[in-house]
Amino acid sequence: MARALALHAFATTGRSQAALNQLPRKFSAEAGLIRHLARADQRNDYYGALQTISRNLRLMYVHAYQSLVWNTAASSRWKAHGNRVLPGDLVLVSEHPDPHTQTDNNISKVDQDGEPIVAAEPSDRAYTTDEIFTRARAVTESELASSGCKITIFDIVLPTPGYDILYPANDTANIYKEFMASEEGGGLDPYDMRRKWKDVSLSGSYRKLLAKPLGKVDWEIKAYGANGEDEQFVETDAEKLEKAKRGNRARNDKQVEEQMDTASEKEGVVADPAIGNGNTNEEGKSLTSTATTDSVDQEPRNDKIAVILKLQLGSSMYATMALRELMKQGGVKTWKAEYGGVR
Repeated sequence: MARALALHAFATTGRSQAALNQLPRKFSAEAGLIRHLARADQRNDYYGALQTISRNLRLMYVHAYQSLVWNTAASSRWKAHGNRVLPGDLVLVSEHPDPHTQTDNNISKVDQDGEPIVAAEPSDRAYTTDEIFTRARAVTESELASSGCKITIFDIVLPTPGYDILYPANDTANIYKEFMASEEGGGLDPYDMRRKWKDVSLSGSYRKLLAKPLGKVDWEIKAYGANGEDEQFVETDAEKLEKAKRGNRARNDKQVEEQMDTASEKEGVVADPAIGNGNTNEEGKSLTSTATTDSVDQEPRNDKIAVILKLQLGSSMYATMALRELMKQGGVKTWKAEYGGVR
């Protein structure tokens, strides 16, 4: 809220200091924009203002825009066609080469040893651009109708907007055009994504529309009660490392203790069980108390259920979408952030 009020104050009054005083210090990017645009000779220098933002954050912004467009296209495509593979859908060339492409090896004759002579072309190189960069192609109707077609919905890719990608050769391309041309999409043309400023000149990429986990999916149902609201069911990597360190220290302590016991036995020293035992008194009697039925607390009732999922996904794939759909079945409400700041 404080961020929004500070930006509104600067946009309506043009007073930078008042806006900066209201803006929380963690919003460094917004502060840089205000300071730059506040100068009289830089009021309209938006390019210079954007350059005050750190490069990593600028790249995060443009990549977030690409993800926004991709998510919109993926949702609309799934809503319209589901898991059907359509003519014009895109697949990766590395996974499904074009069956109609014929290679010409330029073999004209053989040498005296019977080996083929390959005529080199001026454009020949060790690697082609298609081998270096990820390429996609559109699936044809005849290809899908053939009996040997193995293309499934898990092979279909959608592009993030850029100048070095293909858009689907079907109605999915209209989703990109309509959304990016809208006010929410920034009024951009998906076929004109090259810019003089390299940081915002987007080449684009391809992402699978659907993906499967890399291996087995394990799941476990665990019951817990009201006292376990903050209970952690899965160990983090840091906790696993710390647990391993504690185990190593315990083993080392045990080895030292065993070595000391061995040395004591050799010297003829026998430990007195009545000394240093916190559970006995001077007469050697046990001080361990027995719990009465009145002091036994009842165990908390486990009236809630948690599901623990363990799976591995490929690069740039996240389980949040699948988990969201699963939790919808149980009536889980969407979490809403509580924004701090002035009221």
